[in-house]
Amino acid sequence: MDKEVVLGALNSKFKDFEDALQNFSAVENGEITIILTRNVKDYKKSELAVLTPETYLQGKAND
Repeated sequence: MDKEVVLGALNSKFKDFEDALQNFSAVENGEITIILTRNVKDYKKSELAVLTPETYLQGKAND
C-alpha cells in the first residue's frame, strides 16, 4: 500500500474506507482481477469483478 492507494481510497465513492483501501490496493497490484467478499454491495464502485466465496467456488466447479 502506498500514498496513491490511500489517496484513491480517500477520494473514492466507497462508503467504507477499509473496503476502498482493499479495492485500490488490488487495482494497483495489476494482477488481481477479482475480490472475494461476503459483502458484495460494498464494492459496487469497484472496477474489478466482485464475487462471494460461494459464487467463486461454483464457477470453479464448472471449469
